Amino acid sequence: MTKTINHLKALAFTICLMGFVWQAKATEQYPDYIEYGGKKYELAVSWGHPSPLQVLYIRTNTESPFQSWSTANYRGHIATWRISDGKFYLVKVDTRRHYGRTGTYWPEEGKRLDTIAAPRYFNIVSLSVQSTMDDGTVLADWFSGVLEIGEQVVEGKKKPKMKGIRYIYVRYGEVVDDQLVTDKDFKRMQTMTYKDTSDHKFMDKYRIAYLNQCYLSYYFQSGMSHDEVTYKGHIGRFESQDFRPQLMSLFDYDPLNFYFNWENFQRNGTPVCTWSISHDSLFINSITLYSGLGFYEHNEDTVGLDWIFKPERIVDRKVFAFWMNGERTIEYGEEREGDFGMKEFKMERQQRIMLDSGRIVNSSWTPSDFDAESQDVTFANCTPKHVYRCDHWGARDSYKDLPEAVTLPTWNEGDDALQSWFDSHPLTDPRAKNMIMRTVILFKVNCHGEAGEWSIASKGKGVLFELSNQVLEIAKQLPDGWIPATDADGKAVDCWQVLQFSIKEGQLKCNVYKK
Repeated sequence: MTKTINHLKALAFTICLMGFVWQAKATEQYPDYIEYGGKKYELAVSWGHPSPLQVLYIRTNTESPFQSWSTANYRGHIATWRISDGKFYLVKVDTRRHYGRTGTYWPEEGKRLDTIAAPRYFNIVSLSVQSTMDDGTVLADWFSGVLEIGEQVVEGKKKPKMKGIRYIYVRYGEVVDDQLVTDKDFKRMQTMTYKDTSDHKFMDKYRIAYLNQCYLSYYFQSGMSHDEVTYKGHIGRFESQDFRPQLMSLFDYDPLNFYFNWENFQRNGTPVCTWSISHDSLFINSITLYSGLGFYEHNEDTVGLDWIFKPERIVDRKVFAFWMNGERTIEYGEEREGDFGMKEFKMERQQRIMLDSGRIVNSSWTPSDFDAESQDVTFANCTPKHVYRCDHWGARDSYKDLPEAVTLPTWNEGDDALQSWFDSHPLTDPRAKNMIMRTVILFKVNCHGEAGEWSIASKGKGVLFELSNQVLEIAKQLPDGWIPATDADGKAVDCWQVLQFSIKEGQLKCNVYKK
């Protein structure tokens, strides 16, 4: 019991810190809204805490139709919800550009490029037979989790301060618990005693607060973690699937089908696994539960394969991944020091595999000339032990120990000719039509003026990352025509260089980094 009491004390402190941690390390996200008891409130959403609408696309393993248009709104929408008669409904979805937190919206450049609409406009339906109510709202029966209701929204007036947080636990669209946890309750949790455990009303509040912590931890870790995979001696990792851990495909992407979900107070977390590929088949080797809300560290709890799979499926301490289907991307590279002292993965190569019931039916590499056995590429360095770099952060962050070149690689026909080439090679993805974004591409030019070892230096998630990859593929088609960098003796040398792109409506405006 003493261990439980100490755990309870730590809980309230963790809850108090959660908002601070997310704001300190990631841009604060615009909230969703919820109508509750005849009033409108903010519904918490954060970088590691998907909105209930995002959960729909996670649960159905489909791509969200919404485009990120701000670092303060990665999900690309602001949804309004309603609690009515013990059920959780989606009322409307707003995709207009949102400035400030006052509810004021402005169309871009005077044009109505986006919309606010009922769920049916976006083909959003519930998973049950009766998908849409008479008033156009949709029962959110795909959602299971804790709703965290914050401050009340009062148009044109100062928002009244809410002295606590209301937690509403929903299972498949049905409200199963509803508790207002006040500031006084949180303070009491920090100094809990045996006497407090006999107060049933207070313990109900504790349980839902703890449930919320476990719920947030699951999605936070599933957004942060990557599964490791080994192929012919090379160790890589599966590309992030946006809150979809690889193992969860076995459970139809429904966390409540997974035994160690947030309702299991004794043992819960996000399944992070190690995998291996042999004989064109994928195997799972180990399962570890990740939990916690820290950017710098997490808790790990190993789970035996026999907790998930029948004994006859475990052969040589691994399980054939018979349930895995569709395309997966494996990234190869290494972790390096990044912002805030965190480790960041620097991707060097990608392998795309197509799975059919655990069997690899197709595999391709990026670049296509990548040799999985030797990791050699056709691009040749002139002097591998004496490579230089430009002073742009895209090269400096990755190769800070390399010396700067005296002169940097430039396009031999001039900047205008380079821009003309990119003008004739625009982004054709329809998602880029209304997008404004920037991308930084890192590459190396050897002493012969040949370019290679291309990669994305800038950061991005979701559609931004996908479009950046498309820019990368276009840049790699650029024919060789570089004037190489030189050292202090005027000798041509290998050098890391950067192309900076501003993208608007698919057109690429290119800038070669210069001192």
